[in-house]
Amino acid sequence: MQKTKARAAGVKPFGASVSPWLVIGASVILAAVVLVLAVVNVGRGKEHMSQLLSEKGASLIRAIEAGARTGMMGAFGSLKLQTLLEETARQPDIQFLAVTDASGRILAHSDRELVGERFLEPEEMFDLKVGEAAQYRTVRDDDGSRAFMVYREFLPGKREIPGPPAAGAELAPAPEAPGRGHGPGGPSGPRGRGRQANPFLCSEFCDAEGQPLDMTTIRLVIFLGMDIAPFEEARQADLRATVLTSAIIAVLGLASVVSLFWASSYRASRRQLSDARAVSSEVVAALPVGLVVTDRENRIAYVNRAAGRFTGREQAGLAGLSPEDILPAELSARLAGVKPGDPLAEREMEVDFGQGRTVPLAVTAAVIRGEDGDGKEEPVGRLLVLRDLTEVRRLEAEVRRREKLAAIGNLAAGVAHEIRNPLSSIKGYAAYFGSKFPPGSEDRKSAEVMVSETDRLNRVISDLLELSRPSEVSLEPQDLLPVVDHSLRLVARDAAYKRLRIVTEGLDELPPVAIDPDRLAQALLNIYLNAIQAMQPGGRLTIRAGLEDSAHIFLEVEDTGAGIPAEDLSKVFDPYYTTKAKGTGLGLAIVHRIVEAHGGRVTVSSRQGQGTTVRLVLPLEPGGQTPEKA
Repeated sequence: MQKTKARAAGVKPFGASVSPWLVIGASVILAAVVLVLAVVNVGRGKEHMSQLLSEKGASLIRAIEAGARTGMMGAFGSLKLQTLLEETARQPDIQFLAVTDASGRILAHSDRELVGERFLEPEEMFDLKVGEAAQYRTVRDDDGSRAFMVYREFLPGKREIPGPPAAGAELAPAPEAPGRGHGPGGPSGPRGRGRQANPFLCSEFCDAEGQPLDMTTIRLVIFLGMDIAPFEEARQADLRATVLTSAIIAVLGLASVVSLFWASSYRASRRQLSDARAVSSEVVAALPVGLVVTDRENRIAYVNRAAGRFTGREQAGLAGLSPEDILPAELSARLAGVKPGDPLAEREMEVDFGQGRTVPLAVTAAVIRGEDGDGKEEPVGRLLVLRDLTEVRRLEAEVRRREKLAAIGNLAAGVAHEIRNPLSSIKGYAAYFGSKFPPGSEDRKSAEVMVSETDRLNRVISDLLELSRPSEVSLEPQDLLPVVDHSLRLVARDAAYKRLRIVTEGLDELPPVAIDPDRLAQALLNIYLNAIQAMQPGGRLTIRAGLEDSAHIFLEVEDTGAGIPAEDLSKVFDPYYTTKAKGTGLGLAIVHRIVEAHGGRVTVSSRQGQGTTVRLVLPLEPGGQTPEKA
């Protein structure tokens, strides 16, 4: 129940606070992280590919240099270098090999048809910043294919060049040789002059005129072009794998986020369902009507607190029992006899729950229907609703009593007015004629009897008038103790005559109460007189007071008299109902009127042979109303 109250007080469950935008934001962040990782992975792959190709190209260049040094010592020339380049270029992943001078003129090439042409323009050669360290770049041939070109200064043997540049030093552009330049893969224009003589195919490195070059005075540059297609394919495959992996990670991450959201929503839904069940269970348990629910096997499935009070058994041990085990025969028969489709009909019954406890009930029975897997309705249990009619019956009796009092009051008002005047005349003449007879004579005694009976009849008429007129009270906060003491002094003589003991309890502990002292004293006096007349000598009259609740006090008058039969308790406030030979039957009716005028209530409980208790409940504040109780 505390959990349910916490929910109602506005404490939101975790799942209810998760916004869809939070899930979307988390998904976007996750996708961005995966995308960045994919881009970094692709860039790292490209970097690794470039590093691998450059290292491979540098190794091949070193191998060519080593071959030039060790295999062709003393007889090294362009033809031998040409042969070395051609043989090396036969490897499937090498597109071209070229050796040029500093101006970009080809001295040797894997395609000997290109010897003597320009590999690059002098300005381009200068921009390459050629040195002893291998460098690389990606170039595009005339046919559109791409190649990974590694280049550096070519050192086939010992050189005697004044002031050789350090590793990575730039080569200055040399004068342009005859002929037009071409790209890395082939010529881009007409051949140079003297092409038919092919002056470059001499046994030594030659100049443009076919004269041998002094290798100690020139710098050579070697270019190695490798086919990038396999690496591009591998990189594309790696990219596809990276994209696929990233997509899987993104999907899994998104699925995880969505699953988290669904799990949170599921937990929130479960909590809400649990709260709803707790609320509905508490509401059903607190209903003032009794509920008995059975399952498909006609076994008790649920009994709320009100039904448990009717049966006189604890709720916890009732589930699984048969209705005949806990319900009287008429109720279990009513529950078993209801059929699907029967109209709801409330039947009033006097049900005996044993131990002399009979309760008036309004009983309703119904079949509980649910849906099966095909959407068809089927019975899943039965329901019995028990509504206590005790308070309804009491209110009905109270209405009838008030209607009776109103009728009697109207009659009494007219009759009392017509009778009082003749009674005064009769009393006067009786007293007059009585005075004419000697004291102690029979005639004088007869006259005195007439006077006393006239007085008694006049009291009855006064009570009738009291009952018929509206009870007007003047309420103001008063201590209850002086009022009770005053009313007890009025009956002290009668109590002493019957040797009765009077006891008071709790009167000095009460706060001020909104009362009319005179009218309340009159009501107490009527109650005292009834109690004194009902007790034998030596009895006890107890006046007890205390707080009923924070807004009401109670005042009880308890005697040790003969008591009132149980079947007569409902009639004690009816006018003219009395068990005494000389009683008028108006005392308690007047008490009821006075207490009602105070906004309170009065009840009578009694046990034959043990005594009777009259209990008054009054509000502390003027204008307060006391709820009716059975």
